[in-house]
Amino acid sequence: MVNTQAQPRHFVAIDMGSNSFHLVIAREQDGSLQVLHKEKQQVQLAQGLDEQARLSQEAMDRGLDCLRDFNQRFSSLSQAQVRLVATHTLRVAKNRDSFIEAASAIMPYPVEVISGHEEARLIYNGIAQSQVLAKHNLVIDIGGGSTEVVLGQRNRPTHLSSLRCGCVSFNERYFDAGRLTADAFKAAQAAADRQFSSLSKDYFSGDWQLTLGSSGSIKAICEALLEEHGDEVVTLARLKRLRLKLIAWGHVSHIQFANIDDKRTPLLAAGLAILISFFRRLPVTQLVFAQGALREGVLYELAKIGQYQDIRLRTVDSIARLYHVDPDHAAKVRDSAMALFEQVADAWQLRAHARLLAYAASLHEIGIHINSKAAHKHGGYIISNSDLPGFSQALQQDLALLIANHCKKPNLASLDELPQPQRLPLVRLLCLLRLAVLLNLGRNAHSLTLDRVQAGSQGLNLTLPGNKRKLSLFLKDLHREQKHMSSLGLELSLNLQDKALRD
Repeated sequence: MVNTQAQPRHFVAIDMGSNSFHLVIAREQDGSLQVLHKEKQQVQLAQGLDEQARLSQEAMDRGLDCLRDFNQRFSSLSQAQVRLVATHTLRVAKNRDSFIEAASAIMPYPVEVISGHEEARLIYNGIAQSQVLAKHNLVIDIGGGSTEVVLGQRNRPTHLSSLRCGCVSFNERYFDAGRLTADAFKAAQAAADRQFSSLSKDYFSGDWQLTLGSSGSIKAICEALLEEHGDEVVTLARLKRLRLKLIAWGHVSHIQFANIDDKRTPLLAAGLAILISFFRRLPVTQLVFAQGALREGVLYELAKIGQYQDIRLRTVDSIARLYHVDPDHAAKVRDSAMALFEQVADAWQLRAHARLLAYAASLHEIGIHINSKAAHKHGGYIISNSDLPGFSQALQQDLALLIANHCKKPNLASLDELPQPQRLPLVRLLCLLRLAVLLNLGRNAHSLTLDRVQAGSQGLNLTLPGNKRKLSLFLKDLHREQKHMSSLGLELSLNLQDKALRD
């Protein structure tokens, strides 16, 4: 028998940076990209640049050896689409053609030496594919040889800049032989200040809601702050304290951060000096780490997968298709849930959680793909352990909790672990989701509806339509649900044609 099922398309992105080379292999899955393999090698190409901007043979050999390793990872994939991009070091290297010719002998694909502005654009697009952005955003990416700074509106970059300061070049210039001194930091920050001062006036307006940092240097700084403070929030005060700690250590060999890669540690001071300058020169108060970067931008552009207005919606759609969710039934449950939501959202102060409820209703059945008997538990597990672009860790766990408790006996222990300000809205959302599921139980052609839903501080008052005989099964379900809701601290009152229904 001939297999007529279309073969999945595979995409390979290789980012040849000044410090590290990155490989990402992905396949298209139901309109989205599923990452199959990620790999990074610290090549330190920029270390091989001499004063005449010529790459040493040793540096080129490190890069070529890395490309040989990468080639083995995907050479067996048939009809894979491959894109190789090179950044700052190969932009400035006068003998880059020698490296590109040797690279082409290893991989039969063109090497694109992209401009600084193109690098900045791809970085922003990679971040936009990986998380939800604000209306106005500021992004910084500290690379080995250059630093990209981008302003953007939602998913669209509006101002692109590439500056001549990087963690590898600054490390060699200002932190010679690994010495960490106050004078070294002062000199590095002054040099970075001159670069940031060359930005256009738009970068100094402070007109953005979200500041993001991407790639290895900022990730390493965030990991150091996590060890010091218990979270990864980046502020100028914390960066200055980290600088004092490095100066006290005096040498890179004395740095003691358990979670920072040993190969990244020597570059920590240079990256820190650049980031401190960024905070000082621009009106930045706080920065958070972004998951996406250049390679994700290359990958999605290669696959020609367009950006959704809402990345989380794209993620939900992709997971629903991956786990073969019945789209018609999911839509009915979602419609029922949102109809209930509209009646109680203001009284229960749930407006900010509308999308979370819609996502939970859309995905409540994903666990059936594994086992129908405990589908709710399997669904919660899938969400908890999946890569969900656009979802913060907290939002992902809230979604998993709703799906894991959308039917049967609620898991009180998991809910009781939540702090009260978080528990109350989630319990209320859970109540609406469970009612929406009951209204569509049995997959009837038409969903049942409730005449009126009134919310109070203690629970819900439900008014059911007309004929009690037609509602007999639904009433049994509701009586059972009353007990479950009572265990969560909510009271369900049932009325039929203005008469209270009792057990």
